[in-house]
Amino acid sequence: MRIFRRFRENIKLFIWDYIDIVQNTLRYISISVSLFTLATIAYYYGYQQTEESALICKIIIQSSLIFYVIKYILSSIFSIHSFRYIKKNAFQGIMVLLIVVWFILSYIFKIYNHIDIFSRIEVANIENITIVLIQLYFFIMVLFDLSSIGTLFSKFKLGPGGWMIASFFFLISLGTLLLLLPEMTVGEIRFIDALFTSTSACCITGLTVVETSNAFTFKGQFVIMLLMQMGGINILSFATYLSSSFRGKTLRHQFVMKEMLKTSLHGTKPLIKEIFIYTFIIEIIGAIVLFFYYNYYHFYNESLLNNVFFSFFHSISAFNNAGFSIVEGGMTSPVFHNQFSQYVIAGLIFLGSIGFLAINDITHNIFRRKTKQSLWSRLQIMTKLSVAISVILILIGAVSFFIFEYNNVSAGSSISDRICTAIFSAVSSRTAGYATVDHGLLTTPTVLIIMLLMFIGAAPTSTGGGVKTSTFYIILKSALATIKGKKEVTIYNRSIPFNLVDRSYAVVLFTLSLIFIGTLILSISDPVFSLKEVMYEVVSAIGTVGLSLGITSQLSIIGKTVIIILMFVGRVTVLTLALSIVRRSIYTNYSLAKADINI
Repeated sequence: MRIFRRFRENIKLFIWDYIDIVQNTLRYISISVSLFTLATIAYYYGYQQTEESALICKIIIQSSLIFYVIKYILSSIFSIHSFRYIKKNAFQGIMVLLIVVWFILSYIFKIYNHIDIFSRIEVANIENITIVLIQLYFFIMVLFDLSSIGTLFSKFKLGPGGWMIASFFFLISLGTLLLLLPEMTVGEIRFIDALFTSTSACCITGLTVVETSNAFTFKGQFVIMLLMQMGGINILSFATYLSSSFRGKTLRHQFVMKEMLKTSLHGTKPLIKEIFIYTFIIEIIGAIVLFFYYNYYHFYNESLLNNVFFSFFHSISAFNNAGFSIVEGGMTSPVFHNQFSQYVIAGLIFLGSIGFLAINDITHNIFRRKTKQSLWSRLQIMTKLSVAISVILILIGAVSFFIFEYNNVSAGSSISDRICTAIFSAVSSRTAGYATVDHGLLTTPTVLIIMLLMFIGAAPTSTGGGVKTSTFYIILKSALATIKGKKEVTIYNRSIPFNLVDRSYAVVLFTLSLIFIGTLILSISDPVFSLKEVMYEVVSAIGTVGLSLGITSQLSIIGKTVIIILMFVGRVTVLTLALSIVRRSIYTNYSLAKADINI
């Protein structure tokens, strides 16, 4: 051990003047290797391969893994404090160890050739899956390890709103390029349809112009699932988490997430990690419940792997309020004509719609030491608002649906089925976009109620869209306070600052303006559809809900482009507007003379 340590120290002394050059060289080589290897992976899975091309791709991928092992070893050896480096990059070290173990098992013991379970996997062999997962991990890690990227953003002076827009733009563009690859679709797909699908998945909307179950292969459906996950948790959350895990300079990422989550800068890093934990635990539990149910009754498929993917896809889609389904016909399919799966998916949708901060607050208070106060009294005001308003909106929607559709789409069903359909429709109509009945057959009062639910949407910091429940409630309380002649807007014996009231009005006015503009343009570009159909589509897009009266796939190119823009704006603008106001607020020590205007 002493000999090794002395040898290492001698090498450090010998190359001391070149350490920075070596580290920078390794970093730039790492970028090149990552980009080239990811391009190889995209080519491998996106195009049909011959034996020779598949072998070349496999060699490139495996060579990149060897490079990362060598890079980690060299970085630890030539670090000033080697053991501190290993401790700081423990997770990276575990991944390197897994790569080494994988190579030993694969090429020395040939273990994959002797385990029968690996030969039963229909999608791709376990070796390629392992390579892709590890390589994607290292690629993301390297991207967020580069100070040059942070410098680039600093030059453009992007604020939190700019980061938000840029992250979704990047994710949508990447998703579009992946979905355009030949192996992602059963047949050819137009660019506008790939862009529409990618935007809908990233913005967790659920509107589709092609049938997800028939138009996309397993690879394409897997890409859509990843886009939903990245769009739901938000790619900036991934950036913050990865940066805080693998870098010391995380202030820029944490500042953005502080503004997004409305928390303290000190509490941002642990909160992001808790968001990841809650998200994956809920999604895994949901997937397990769906898997055991469908695998036991064989409602979906006889294949074990297909049932696993089916369960994870719909669990991720439901929790992220995305509304995508890999079953033909979606939730209207007989596969979902059972109360158990509808209640499970509705539960996942509800958890995703109340917001990460609410889940965090509820979880912390449940596991806190017992006190004389009830759980509800210990919750934060924002959590109480999120849960209470969500429950009230669901009750209003469910009762309205039950009454107005009793002798319409629910005719002939049992009372329990009618109640289940009403509850599911109310939960899904706020944010998710799943539909167990054909919304084109709904009565006009039901359509109006659903449009209101889509407009209000989910809670802040959630995976849902809309103007947000808190925004709607603040405006409602503000209007009541004005009518009653009160000077303050109060919630739970707390006064609401007038700047929040002003922002709430701005968000609602801006959203209504977009709905009007979108409806106007669609009425001109697609005059064959009625005003009700067009407005329903526009509100669904701006609220990132995903419900439709059946016109999405029939829209013109202009119409699809408008919906794409509305989905993107609906996902990022409400938050971006608030952040921009915070950033650009200018306070003065004087005020202008007041003018009296009739209202």
